[in-house]
Amino acid sequence: MLHTRIALVAKITFGGLVVMALAATAPAAQAGDVGLVRNGVLNVCTGGDFPPMQYYENPGDEKLVGFEVDVVDAIAKQWGGTTRYVVGDFKGLLPSLGAERCDLVASGIMVTKERLKAYDAVPYFVSNVVMVTAASDTETKSPLDLSGKVLAIEAGTTYEKTAAALNAEMAKAGKAPVQIQTYPSASGVIEQILVGRAAATITQDTTAAFRIKQMPGRLQVPYNYGDGETYGIYLRKGGDNREALVEAIETLQAGGEMKALLQKWNLPETATDVKHETN
Repeated sequence: MLHTRIALVAKITFGGLVVMALAATAPAAQAGDVGLVRNGVLNVCTGGDFPPMQYYENPGDEKLVGFEVDVVDAIAKQWGGTTRYVVGDFKGLLPSLGAERCDLVASGIMVTKERLKAYDAVPYFVSNVVMVTAASDTETKSPLDLSGKVLAIEAGTTYEKTAAALNAEMAKAGKAPVQIQTYPSASGVIEQILVGRAAATITQDTTAAFRIKQMPGRLQVPYNYGDGETYGIYLRKGGDNREALVEAIETLQAGGEMKALLQKWNLPETATDVKHETN
C-alpha cells in the first residue's frame, strides 16, 4: 500500500539563499526511482521573481506560486517526491546547481549554447515578444501603427533596441517616429497605458499574460513578434536524469495536465510545444 507524505512549509537561510519547502502529496514508494529525488525531496533553485512563472503572490508569503512552480511540483509528484525551492539571485542559480545546493534550476532561464557547456537542460517552453495596448484601442494593431504615438518601454531591457529598430523602419517608410519613453519598472510601463499616456509597450508574452490576468478587460495583445526564446529546466550532466526529466514533461503533455496549467495561467496554449533536444 502506498503512503503519502506532506512536506511542511519551512523557510531557512542557506548560504545567502532562501530554502522553501512546498507542500505536495505523492506516493512515497516511488521516491527513490529518480536520482534527482533525495530522501523524498526534489531541491529546485529559482529566482522566485518572474510572474507568472514563479513568484510570491503577496509580500511576506512563504509559498511560491506560478506556472513553472506548478510544472515542477507535478514532475516531483510523478517521481514520488515533494519540492523544496532554493530561492536566490538569478545569476547564482546555475552555480548553486553546480555546487549541489539543488538538483534542478527552473526560473524562466533560456537555453543557450554557453550554458549547455557546463549543464544539461530540457527545453520545454517558448516565450515570444509581443506588443501590449489598452483593450479599448482598436487602431493600434501592429508596430507601424505607433507612428507619432508614445511607446513606453522598461529601461535597460532589450526592448529599447526593438523600439529603436522600429523608428529606423518608420524613417525608411517616411512615417513620423515613435515617441519612446522609458520607465524604471514593468508596472510603471503598464500604468502609462492604463492612464492613456502611452499607446503601447513591448514585453514578453508571459509578462503580458500576467498583467492581463491581474487586470481583466483592460489590456490586450494585438501583435506577436514571433521571436521565440526557449526556456528550459537545467540539471547537472551525467546519468539518466535528463531522460527521466524529458519523460516526466512528456507525460504532462500527453495527459493534458500541461495544457490545463497553461490555461490556468493565461499562457499561450502552444507555449510548451517544444522539442526537448538541445543539439
